[in-house]
Amino acid sequence: MAVIFAAHAGNCRGRNMTSEKFLIYIISSCLLVFGFGLDGSFAYEKTFRLDHAGMHEMSFELDPYYSNIAYVHALTEKPIPRETYKKERSVYFYLLRNIYHPRYMLVEASIYPFPIAGVYLKKNQEDFYERNQYTQNFNAVKAITAGFPEPWAYSFFLGNVVDFVRGENDKKVVGKGYSGFLLSYGSKHIVDNIMVDDHWYEAEVKLKGSDIREKRNLSWSYALGYKGHRNIEIRDALYISIKRSRIDYIESDANPFWKFFVNNSEQEIRLDFDVREVQKGKIIRYLFLFGKKFVLARGKFTFSFSLGAFKTLTSGYSGKLEQNIDDHWTFILRPNVHIKF
Repeated sequence: MAVIFAAHAGNCRGRNMTSEKFLIYIISSCLLVFGFGLDGSFAYEKTFRLDHAGMHEMSFELDPYYSNIAYVHALTEKPIPRETYKKERSVYFYLLRNIYHPRYMLVEASIYPFPIAGVYLKKNQEDFYERNQYTQNFNAVKAITAGFPEPWAYSFFLGNVVDFVRGENDKKVVGKGYSGFLLSYGSKHIVDNIMVDDHWYEAEVKLKGSDIREKRNLSWSYALGYKGHRNIEIRDALYISIKRSRIDYIESDANPFWKFFVNNSEQEIRLDFDVREVQKGKIIRYLFLFGKKFVLARGKFTFSFSLGAFKTLTSGYSGKLEQNIDDHWTFILRPNVHIKF
């Protein structure tokens, strides 16, 4: 794997690639290297402590829609705490209670592989892309790859980080929690599978966590933020975002409603409001997603299929971008496979 990494890096420099493209090669190679070290229930997330005191930590998440590598550094002499995972609501209370007393810094580099693939196919495989346009509201390529407004990002997080374990004497991390303030930056914007130049910046208040145990794999993220754009053809926005994904490996006795909408399911909602007319509640971007997960081979594989819709209004853009945007509702299909190592 180290040979692959070196070859990628050499090719990037030899071709005089931009720093963003070089970043993609670096992250992809690192994910390949660390990915084969996955064990237990860690199929999407892995954490490595870099010192015995717990002051430094590396982690990564691997997913075709969102993959990242992050470094956590403690700002005080206290190591990253390890708390026994009890109930989900107690996790929220713990994170909110400590949100105004940041003790950790996190630096993250992330990429969005499938959205990048959608841009590539529309730009370089136009015939193939057009052949997958079945109705005005459904293009198969767009349905699988769209819904993300950027291809990559650099992020800086200031807040609190906690590792969750099964019990007081257990050292194995079975979940993570983050609460605090996140600043992000990128140099590209994606709309309608088209990538355009845009030095954007984002500031948000965020709660994020995971519960990865033998009986369950749960991840969630709640954010309230502001996104500004240097490209004058893109409107600045205030947004609210809710994401949840859950896999249940053990059958529960919950009622049918809970089993369908909560167990083995995925939900995502995002609403972007025009900053200039936020008092009128003017929305310039909608995204709704719901999916079901199907556990196979005694939990070794989980196939997920999510269906949703999003709409980007032309009022969120101006100039040439406004003319090129399809403002119809667009269906989203997100198939995925979770492998439990």
